[in-house]
Amino acid sequence: MLDTIIGNISQRDKLIDFIMNLLIEVNENIILSYFNNLKSNDIETKSSVDDFVTIADKKSEDWLSSRLLGFQNISKYIGEETSYNNSFSNLLNEPLLWIIDPIDGTKNYVKGSSNFCSMISISSYGVPFATFVYQPLEKIFVYAIKGFGAYLINLNTEQKTQIFIPKLINVNIIGSGGTKGIPELHRNRIMNNLKSNTNRIFIGSAGIEAIMLALNKFQFIFHGRVTPWDHSPVNLIVEESGGLVLMARDREMFNIGSSGPILAASNIEIWEKVRNLAMPENDPYRLI
Repeated sequence: MLDTIIGNISQRDKLIDFIMNLLIEVNENIILSYFNNLKSNDIETKSSVDDFVTIADKKSEDWLSSRLLGFQNISKYIGEETSYNNSFSNLLNEPLLWIIDPIDGTKNYVKGSSNFCSMISISSYGVPFATFVYQPLEKIFVYAIKGFGAYLINLNTEQKTQIFIPKLINVNIIGSGGTKGIPELHRNRIMNNLKSNTNRIFIGSAGIEAIMLALNKFQFIFHGRVTPWDHSPVNLIVEESGGLVLMARDREMFNIGSSGPILAASNIEIWEKVRNLAMPENDPYRLI
């Protein structure tokens, strides 16, 4: 079934062009029209007071899902705004599944920051195999397809570049992420470990963090919990650029049903170093 989607260059190009044009269009027609133009009743909260969802998130997810469903005979999807508070366990073993995050970094979007993007991924039996990320203000499109690499297209110059993470030795470790989702008993300790032992920068968008790691602006991403819409892009972009992504406690590979903290890094050496800095071998949360 995957072969009919990515089996040859023309099939892959058809998929890439279709998704890229969708992401450009949804941003031009919906997302950017609300950027710096949101009214108070256009903004709601979800799981906490700083977990925002806007009218732009909802409209763009509806717009994207209506155009994606049926393309390449993929008839089901998980969307951040429709699925964040609902169980999607019945979809984990779908042979093909769309995963939609219309605005990744909604808090930044609400504040007028440029650190937001739109993301679409495809999974097969829970394993992501294609992901597409668009930064509309920079006109940067990044995609990764399992086994075929990660690429950046600058739409301003129409230049396409394959992304490779350089081999890094004895670097000053810079990274991003947080510990939201880790039980409160352990969360502050792990965050303090990260702050004390690495140069941590908070970005607030998993997609942008993944691109920054792939471009060697970061060396790690640590997140306290995973979602299909955030971490399918992180997983594929980092791995297809030559980095390493594993669940932080049990070293298992990510799939859309994974839970717990995740760690992405430029290479195995940095992965092990950051893991041991955040959660030393005797850390009680690592031993659970």
